[in-house]
Amino acid sequence: MHSDSPAFDPGPLPPAPIVSRDTPHRGPRPIPPGVPYHRVLAGEKRRVGRGILALVLLLVGLFGIGGVVSVLGSAVDQALGRVNPIAGGTEFTPIYHAANLVSIALLIPWSMVVQRWLYGVKGASLHSVSSAFRPDVLGRAVLTVVPIWAVYMTVFFLLSPYTEGSWRFSDLVAVFVITLLLTPLQSAGEEYGYRGLAFRVAASWGRGPRTALVLGLAVSSILFAAIHMSTDPWLNVYYLTLGVTFGLITWRTGGLETSTVIHAANNTLVYLLMLVTHADPLADADRSAGAGSIVMLLPCVLLAAITAVFWARTRRTGPPRTPGHERMTG
Repeated sequence: MHSDSPAFDPGPLPPAPIVSRDTPHRGPRPIPPGVPYHRVLAGEKRRVGRGILALVLLLVGLFGIGGVVSVLGSAVDQALGRVNPIAGGTEFTPIYHAANLVSIALLIPWSMVVQRWLYGVKGASLHSVSSAFRPDVLGRAVLTVVPIWAVYMTVFFLLSPYTEGSWRFSDLVAVFVITLLLTPLQSAGEEYGYRGLAFRVAASWGRGPRTALVLGLAVSSILFAAIHMSTDPWLNVYYLTLGVTFGLITWRTGGLETSTVIHAANNTLVYLLMLVTHADPLADADRSAGAGSIVMLLPCVLLAAITAVFWARTRRTGPPRTPGHERMTG
């Protein structure tokens, strides 16, 4: 039956509530769409105090939790009749080596916990803009960067003087296995801590994209250099260069895979060459003034060249962004 009376009109719907990225709510915050890696934590407020707390907690994870692991390793060594440097000894034992690597590798879960707790963003987002570790990006980095780095490390090692030490055969074998298994995780720990959490935290203090990038690179690189506690200018130039270039690579590739590969290749090859030459790792770990030299510019130049290549490859497309960028612009 047809009626000429108008259909029921509920009236205008109320506007949807505006949810700020700083509005507290249960569960992890959604990843902001269409932003580069370092801008994931950026919000309407700068939250500098919260950022400083995050950086302090990062150092607590490195020196506090890591220190506990090192002390436990020292206790195991003493139970086995050996005294490593933690207990005032001079033995570079496999347990000491493993404890050092594990203590830094723990920065991976610790950085995720700090980000989730202070910013509400899920820890997995530290992997990349897709919130997942990307095997294809990792594979390309291994195939292209590792061979170049192996050649560089061999040349660099030959140009650098080293102190020969005394090794037990069993220690050589054990340290070799531990190096292959744990050094990549140790390197990843530093990347997740400094190119991941610290980079994002400091970048969230900047209003514009350029300011954010500069702040993120500066703070994370200075912090990375500071934790190495070197008083040598050449070594500090190297640490700062490494921090800045790894940060730029993380930005241009949209994740931590490539910088982790380079870092792991460097550290793993250092230990392997040390084993081949029977070098004394404790004597060669000196970072005091005079320990470095102009030869440290060699890795700085190589890092700058590798960074330039990644930048050029993404010059047209720009750095990868979190999902949703197409919907925002298209």
